[in-house]
Amino acid sequence: MVGLLDALEAPSSVIVGHDWGAVVAWHAALLRPDRFHAVIGLSVPFRPRANARPTSLMPRTAEPQFYQLYFQQPGIAEAELERDPRAALRAMLYAVSGDASDGGAGIAMVPRGGSLLQAAEVPASLPHWLSESDIDFYAGEFQRAGFAGGLSWYRNIDRNWELMAPFAGARIKVPALYMAGDRDLVVAFPGMDQLLANLRNFIPQIRDTLMLPGCGHWTQQERPDEVNAAMIEFLRSLPNRG
Repeated sequence: MVGLLDALEAPSSVIVGHDWGAVVAWHAALLRPDRFHAVIGLSVPFRPRANARPTSLMPRTAEPQFYQLYFQQPGIAEAELERDPRAALRAMLYAVSGDASDGGAGIAMVPRGGSLLQAAEVPASLPHWLSESDIDFYAGEFQRAGFAGGLSWYRNIDRNWELMAPFAGARIKVPALYMAGDRDLVVAFPGMDQLLANLRNFIPQIRDTLMLPGCGHWTQQERPDEVNAAMIEFLRSLPNRG
């Protein structure tokens, strides 16, 4: 992201991210407050570095395991998702939305020997925020490039944790905004209530924590007007940088 600012000859910027992008945005603001003078995170809040590898802390039982653990072994998830990218994307995008009956809880834990999407709720018709042309575009891109690139994010989680060791205990010192849907499966993860209640300890200048009623994981798609309004209000509250 710093390289992008350099290429654009921009001295600094507000950085905004959703899900993995939120993780990148939070850490960009943490590591380079000189280049990112404010941050907005959607869905995934800033999580301070834990004392143990992230994968060792993920939920698992003798039978089901957390979906991010299912993604760890190369080839398994790729085979499932690349079998029919269009059907996989249709199921995934709907299953973790606020329109699904369980908000994605059904795919958070994957049975050992099973598959991610076996319990996914498949819509009879797409919700208003997702079109068939959207699915066509996404499916075409994944048919071209495959799913390995995206899945590798999860496979690098522990390595990222190792690299962040010098910054254990560091706090984000720029103004921040966090938004999520109250039906987002992320906010139902174990320990998330406590983390959200204590965000100000890690981000002293956080302006607000907004929960969008009835919204699932895809905040900016499901509730674009509310998300845009909140971001604009936040941006207008920042000091004028000329």
